Amino acid sequence: MTEADRSASRRAEPAGTGRGALERLALKREHWRAIAHGLHAYLLQSDRRQKDLAEAAGMAVSNLSAYLNLHRRPGLRTIRRILEAAIASQGVTAAMIEHWLRQPDRGDADLAESLARLSAGGIELSDAEAERLVSASSDDRTLREAIRKLTDELRAQRTRSAQLAMAHTDAARESLVQSAVEAFQVDPQMHSFMREVEKEIRRAHQEERRNHSTPREALEAMLEHEGVKIEHVDPTSPRSGRGRWEGLRWLLSLRHAKRASVSTRIHPAQYPFELGRVAGHLRMMELFGAGGQDEVESFARRWVDENFPQAAGNSAEREQLEQDIVWLVFRYLSGCWATGFFTLPADRFVRLAESYEYDIDRLAAALDVSWETVANRISQMTSGLPVHFIKMDWRGVVLKRSSLSGLQFAPLYMRVCGRWASARSLLIPPGSIFRQHSTFPDMAGETFFCIARAERAPTTHFRAAPLVYSLTLGVRGQDARRLVYARDFTTPRVECGVTCRLCSVLNCENRVTPSASQPGIGKFDFSVVWAGKTIHERFPRERGI
Repeated sequence: MTEADRSASRRAEPAGTGRGALERLALKREHWRAIAHGLHAYLLQSDRRQKDLAEAAGMAVSNLSAYLNLHRRPGLRTIRRILEAAIASQGVTAAMIEHWLRQPDRGDADLAESLARLSAGGIELSDAEAERLVSASSDDRTLREAIRKLTDELRAQRTRSAQLAMAHTDAARESLVQSAVEAFQVDPQMHSFMREVEKEIRRAHQEERRNHSTPREALEAMLEHEGVKIEHVDPTSPRSGRGRWEGLRWLLSLRHAKRASVSTRIHPAQYPFELGRVAGHLRMMELFGAGGQDEVESFARRWVDENFPQAAGNSAEREQLEQDIVWLVFRYLSGCWATGFFTLPADRFVRLAESYEYDIDRLAAALDVSWETVANRISQMTSGLPVHFIKMDWRGVVLKRSSLSGLQFAPLYMRVCGRWASARSLLIPPGSIFRQHSTFPDMAGETFFCIARAERAPTTHFRAAPLVYSLTLGVRGQDARRLVYARDFTTPRVECGVTCRLCSVLNCENRVTPSASQPGIGKFDFSVVWAGKTIHERFPRERGI
């Protein structure tokens, strides 16, 4: 007899066969745990589907799954209906059910294992305490389930705490690496790198830019000459980037595998600059070679020794930290090359900017580039006007920063002060210029003049969430006269801090966390602190600015 014939024969058996077998077993509701374990294992081992059993029992698959996985306890009538259907359609016999009932109850053992895992996680329970909990719950299934839920929740909380600590550690490492890059920018011994980058920008303008009608054509020709293949990948691909910040992602070393990947979601307006970063990466590797990388590695080792001696005892951590610094330094240099390629070489750019009194709108129109590109180029100039630059998203997270003006930044994982021009510019319509004189009591009363502008990133489809970020340029108070934006601007100075944790302005209406030096003083509201709140939600009083 074939399997099909046997199945048909079982379906042809009278319904009373299954019911009679179950009546002889004298089932009770408390037996369901053992039966569910056995039936669940049988379905898996025999390659049968819960869908077929649920259809035969006349119930939803989700309900049957909840019963078999003990998420819900069915009534006795439901148990009989499931087993009748299993006997009639799935090949289950009364002997199999009797065997499942004779299996030891795993409830006590499972509870003991949960308590042991909890103890291994740091919540210490003595043997006597654990045995008492197990024995007390052996005859009380409700208590057993409550203890199991409690242990699972405690373990979940510890897991989330560990994940939060890991995220904080990653943010601190990122801030440490960014601080090293900022030190590289102002290190006199490293100025030779920027001089070489500027020479390379001048050569690119004399050759590639001159021989092509647009910068994009020049970049595509450069990459084609180098044999770099640009792959267009779907946004869901692992190589397409992360979230909103999709763009070009290239392999760690283009020397060995010259392939770059670009997400199909990237906006055409952003595409040329991403090409420039790839070309800049190639140029930096070709320009500096192994000698330049060794010099940057020497700088990274020296910086880690001076600023993070804790890493000296862990060779793996130290090596990873130094590699991250070297990679980010070369990424910074490739970004400088790309920005210079789209604008002008340093001397010509500074002369033009001085003649326009650093009017960024006029510079952007004259060079046919974006406002952000011009602001980036100004912030990279070691000659000309010393400025600081901040790019911040709508949550108050700093995405990019540099400081040649002497402004001190907090670690990246701390939010900037809500009184900064960067934060306040997000409360006015995108494209408008926000101006402010900021004084810092924590920096001996140093005053800076800042301009900030909110930008809306271009989107590729109608339902895409708008991405708004602010771009800020600032100079020392005595240099403000060189900016067209400071003309006829005489509003009172705004007291600011580096960040709330480090700020001495205690009675600030925008304070969202207590001061580290005086934690019990000052007003702050934890309901609007860091849980994904936008600037508008964190500082509703500032809407009228």
